[in-house]
Amino acid sequence: MQCFWEQTGVLGPIYRALGQGLNDRDIANKLNLTELNVQSCIAWIVHFLNLKNRQELVLYASSVA
Repeated sequence: MQCFWEQTGVLGPIYRALGQGLNDRDIANKLNLTELNVQSCIAWIVHFLNLKNRQELVLYASSVA
């Protein structure tokens, strides 16, 4: 069984939105998700990319975007 973000394909859009400087609420509104789903996806991305925290993810996403 796939996780929510695998079923909906939201990781890429969330990652790009973080790179643009959007916060959880703005991302949730833009992608029609709950803030909790956005936070869960962000935590997974941080883990997957082997980063220490969200701040590192935002810096990484903004430098690549």
